[in-house]
Amino acid sequence: MNRHSNDSPNRNPNPNPQAGTEMRLPWNLAELFATPQVTAVSEMDEDDVSALWIEGLPYQGKPTRVFAYYGLPQASKVSASGGKAPAMVLVHGGGGTAFKEWVRIWTHRGYAAIAMDVEGHWPTEKTESGAWPKHAWSGPCRQGEFADYALPVAEQWMYHAVAAVILSHSFLRTQDGVDPGRIGIHGISWGGILTGLVAGVDHRFAFAIPVYGCGYLFEAENQYGRSFTAMPPACAEKIKRLWDPSAYLHRIAIPTLWVHWSDDPHFPLHLFSKSYESARNGLKESVMSIHLDLGHSHAKGWKPQEIYAFADQIALGGVKLPQVIRSYIRDRQAKVVYACDMPVTKAELLHTSDTSSWFDIHWQVSEAHIDPSVQEISAALPENARACFFQMTDERGYVVSSPIRLHG
Repeated sequence: MNRHSNDSPNRNPNPNPQAGTEMRLPWNLAELFATPQVTAVSEMDEDDVSALWIEGLPYQGKPTRVFAYYGLPQASKVSASGGKAPAMVLVHGGGGTAFKEWVRIWTHRGYAAIAMDVEGHWPTEKTESGAWPKHAWSGPCRQGEFADYALPVAEQWMYHAVAAVILSHSFLRTQDGVDPGRIGIHGISWGGILTGLVAGVDHRFAFAIPVYGCGYLFEAENQYGRSFTAMPPACAEKIKRLWDPSAYLHRIAIPTLWVHWSDDPHFPLHLFSKSYESARNGLKESVMSIHLDLGHSHAKGWKPQEIYAFADQIALGGVKLPQVIRSYIRDRQAKVVYACDMPVTKAELLHTSDTSSWFDIHWQVSEAHIDPSVQEISAALPENARACFFQMTDERGYVVSSPIRLHG
């Protein structure tokens, strides 16, 4: 296929006052926004899912390929609008690969979908060590948490992983039956990190859904934060600007759903909430959904039904999830002002007296009062509370969370 693009690669969809000092993007977006070369992998095709090689960026002077599964929905599931279907770009996390079952989840819902492998693997039989095998056209694999920081930028994993996601999007946009104006990106764990970054770089997406993964990783009190402190200070600052999503969240100009597990052992809840607020950029449709018993895995990460309600809300004009307009604490009263298309039927205030470790928090639950006449939820803040947030549930059972608020 010839490389071409009708998209302007240099447009910043959400300029900010610091744009003049912003680091230049390391990718050639004109190249990534063009239609990539693809090769069929017909021996791995199934009836409803096709396998592809997508030409990636060169690595150490050699060509690379990205393996991907791609599927279209049945014609009967495509809503009227010129026969074009909305679509999803699916980004796996650590230990993952291109999951064809993930593609099928979306094609069965009436979406086209592509799931690529961003670590130079392909989903054949796992090795004796339990890893997915590398293929002959692999680029760099992920090395822990940014452990490849000293290499040239074009040899670092994040550089190639972001490119693989954008190239997969560029392929998807050109396919017959796909509406390029209704494509979302959805990533889990490391894929959530990539989603937060890519959503601030590739302005062609219509919406984004990061799960678990977030920005401000250098502030985390675990392996992510330790990876930055282990670097020479100048390198740590460079990696923050290059690969931490926090450097790109202000550029996000699309509705975004942030989905998280309250007890996630990898991404602390307060940094996830901080990422959500940094990326909101005045977009009322951007919301956060915290789940208290979710767990951390790919299958659990694509389970929450809020994901599909949000995608349908944006791509199909479905009923909106509740929206947090404003949340604050005043005179020991926690309050949130909300908007909704469907009534909020349940609200609770979750609070904790100990924030010394965000990986070991016991959230207590207090009753909250819903005043639908002014669309406000309120609750008395317990005397010893140091952090809190609201959980609101609409009559469909979908949960939306207010940002974490610190007190005292």
